[in-house]
Amino acid sequence: MRSTPLNSPRVFRIMGVAVLLRYTIVPDEDKMLKSMSPELRAEYERNKDKRREQHDIIMKQILENAKSDKPIWDVAPPNQERNK
Repeated sequence: MRSTPLNSPRVFRIMGVAVLLRYTIVPDEDKMLKSMSPELRAEYERNKDKRREQHDIIMKQILENAKSDKPIWDVAPPNQERNK
């Protein structure tokens, strides 16, 4: 059996190191919040609902556009007209 670049042991080692580094270096949300100053933490909490609402609006728009037969570049956001 011939070894291809995607199933070679070297690739799996590199991917394993990358996953390990990601879990040890990148903090989760709780650790990041604990390391913030109280002012930043309060601002984060104030803006949390606004960010969640914006995310929900974007996801709703994406799901509606996915049902369309038009390509993504032909679909304009509802509050903007498409420039032609």
